[in-house]
Amino acid sequence: MWLRVVDRPGATVFATLSATEAFSRALVAGVIPLEAYRLLESARDVSFAYTFIGVVALLTSFAVPVVIRVIRRKWIFSAGCAFMVAAPLMMLAETTVPFVGALQFRALAVVCVNISLNLYILDYIARKDFVTAEPRRLAFMGVAWFTGPGLGIYLYMTFGLAAVCLPSAAFAIIALAYFWILRMREDPRVAPAKKRPPTPWDNIRRYLAQPRLRLAWAIPFARSSYWAAFFVYPPLYIAKYGGDEMLSAVMLSAGQGLLFGAPLAGRLARELGMRRVIILAFIFTGTVCLVAGVTQPSPVAVAILFFIGSLGAMTLDALGNIPFLRSVHAYERSEMTSVFRTYIEVSQLLPAAIYAVLLLYFPLSSVFVALGVLLLGTAWLSTYLPRRF
Repeated sequence: MWLRVVDRPGATVFATLSATEAFSRALVAGVIPLEAYRLLESARDVSFAYTFIGVVALLTSFAVPVVIRVIRRKWIFSAGCAFMVAAPLMMLAETTVPFVGALQFRALAVVCVNISLNLYILDYIARKDFVTAEPRRLAFMGVAWFTGPGLGIYLYMTFGLAAVCLPSAAFAIIALAYFWILRMREDPRVAPAKKRPPTPWDNIRRYLAQPRLRLAWAIPFARSSYWAAFFVYPPLYIAKYGGDEMLSAVMLSAGQGLLFGAPLAGRLARELGMRRVIILAFIFTGTVCLVAGVTQPSPVAVAILFFIGSLGAMTLDALGNIPFLRSVHAYERSEMTSVFRTYIEVSQLLPAAIYAVLLLYFPLSSVFVALGVLLLGTAWLSTYLPRRF
């Protein structure tokens, strides 16, 4: 009976699996910018490193859907977990080259795990159940991201780097073991193909030809750009201007803890309309970022401002993917999804490249100004959402 249960994973099973692998990444998320600043010695060099890593991750994200057509996706998920084990172990070397390699492995892990896990969810969760399954998965992952960054920084400061990296690797191994215990079967429609699959570039051209899908990509791209900056540049600012590392830990954990309010954002969208709530969320968070950049406040004030700004980002987490789900045609959902999710890698690559150039000429606070301009610009783009949304 137990084997029959685990052979048919549901919403809670996928939420547990997602939370386990997320906790592996969350533990080191707050430590990475501190180690990056210690090893690379400048915010500009950190941005250059993230730019290079983002390029490789983006190219990999285009390649994974093609690879899945050749080999079973269970091996893609397993490879992602293996990368997740290797990354924190490489950080233990505490030198520049292994550290940059660890960041690259971590980025590749996100690509492999995210794509393969989403395909399994599409296989096992009925379309009518997504409204229940996805909020539950977000809530479970919220537990990981609420506790992980702060706990990681505390362990790092109290016991050293190994006290963070070894548990991170252990949780990746647990996620891999749990995945294999589930014995999930693959939909034969995405089994290894005998004929040549369409190229990623064909899918990109088809995606860009649809205005609503272009807009549906821009909204989560801007939201993800906020979170990518949130984990790197406020902690760098706090460290650079003499703030305590635990201040970064509190900010990161508190900001991620707002994810528990995602159901409230959904209720607000039902009352006011999703289009209006998305626009207001972008304006709110963008304004907060501009204030942080223009005023160049104390480390404590920066931590408070970015915690407040995370309220808008949390709202966008709850609603930001819905324009895509409502706009994509059912007959090309798989192909368009592979293009849509590239917002994750591009949000880590393109803003980091811009920040690296800015930091050649301007102080660290210029990053907050650029982020605020991006968010306010996306608020304007969001006015083109259909009013029925």
